Amino acid sequence: MNIQNNNINFTGLYLKTNKPMAISTERINKMSQILKERGGFINRLEKEENTDVFINGTLSKVSLSHEKYGTDVHKYMKPIPLKAFTAENEEKIIKTLREAVKKIENDWDICDYSAQMHA
Repeated sequence: MNIQNNNINFTGLYLKTNKPMAISTERINKMSQILKERGGFINRLEKEENTDVFINGTLSKVSLSHEKYGTDVHKYMKPIPLKAFTAENEEKIIKTLREAVKKIENDWDICDYSAQMHA
């Protein structure tokens, strides 16, 4: 476990809080449980989709951050309720993530083109 800038890296799963908070044994156990159950999928997101997984401080919602596009993914993909972050939904989550990345790429391309036209 690594704690840095209000984010706790729990081997590929990050706890994201708005302000510093005490990390209880209960939270650590819950993070361990999530990692045990979803660790393979979290690893797949990290390795194949270049995406990190963040869980909010109440351990109720999961959000994604793409290596290149960062948290802009949230503009195209709402946070996922933890109860929906399941094996049954893996392919749906991957598909939605890929669609979000395509939309971001398109928007970034439009911004680049616009900036070049006005330069």
